[in-house]
Amino acid sequence: MKKRSDKDHEIIVKRRSKKGHDEEHGGAWKVAFADFTLAMMALFMVLWVVQPQNQSPVPPQSDLMTNPLVDGGAGVFDGTSQTPLDLDGVPLSAHQDSQPVADAKPLRDGEERSEGEASRKRYGSSAEMAELAALMEKMALEVDAMANIEVNVVPQGLRILIKDDQRRFMFQRGSAVLNPHFQGLLGALAGILAKVDNKLIISGHTDATPYRTRAGYNNWNLSGDRALRARNVMVDAGLPSASVLQVAAQADVMPLRPDEPENGANRRIELLLLTTRAEALYRELFGDAQAQVHYSPKGSDYVAPVRAEKQPL
Repeated sequence: MKKRSDKDHEIIVKRRSKKGHDEEHGGAWKVAFADFTLAMMALFMVLWVVQPQNQSPVPPQSDLMTNPLVDGGAGVFDGTSQTPLDLDGVPLSAHQDSQPVADAKPLRDGEERSEGEASRKRYGSSAEMAELAALMEKMALEVDAMANIEVNVVPQGLRILIKDDQRRFMFQRGSAVLNPHFQGLLGALAGILAKVDNKLIISGHTDATPYRTRAGYNNWNLSGDRALRARNVMVDAGLPSASVLQVAAQADVMPLRPDEPENGANRRIELLLLTTRAEALYRELFGDAQAQVHYSPKGSDYVAPVRAEKQPL
């Protein structure tokens, strides 16, 4: 048998091409992905910054509570209702006491503030009114009158009720003679309000029991005399007379207990410390800023509103 030699074998070498590691797992795609991610992040940042400017702000709850006039059983003195009154053309601005109130109201042209007025503070926000209420309650505790005073923060300002208790009447029955205990309470209250720049409205209230002592003298006269007596006592104790914007007689038309009109709890003196906005609206309604019509036998005359003239610079 013939042996095959090594020369008879043919050696075949096969070469296979292998892709390099760098060609399959290169870093170019990572750079592109990073650029895309950065662009998306920038887009989201722009949308986040622009979005709040397109949303209309929701009015805060405090703005819904500061209408100077609301309806209710006691009118402007009752802050229990939140429904604005329809004033037939008198505008009510949407923005009220949300802005900080200065310590003193702005002066008119050519007007100077006295040294006493400069040291008095004007209270505006509900938080400031609450601080003032706490100060009055502390004073009432010191003069043993916690049962005779009630202080509440209302949309128009601060409502202060001075009333009888089971042992003491503020006034002698059927008269405007003031009890010495309440005279001391009013004097102490005047000491606090003398440092306040806000204006006051003082109103007198009676129960529904008819007044029978003098002919022609009724609960209207009695409530007015009592409110005026309270005002005079406070002014004598140091309250500036200009702080009182109005003294009002309410008789028995605004009882605290409508279901018991003859109840003694309805007899009281109320002080309303007005906010800046409530005072402005009050002056707008009852001052010279409104047009008036004067009637006479000769006809009607239109009176234009009085406007302050600007002083030359």
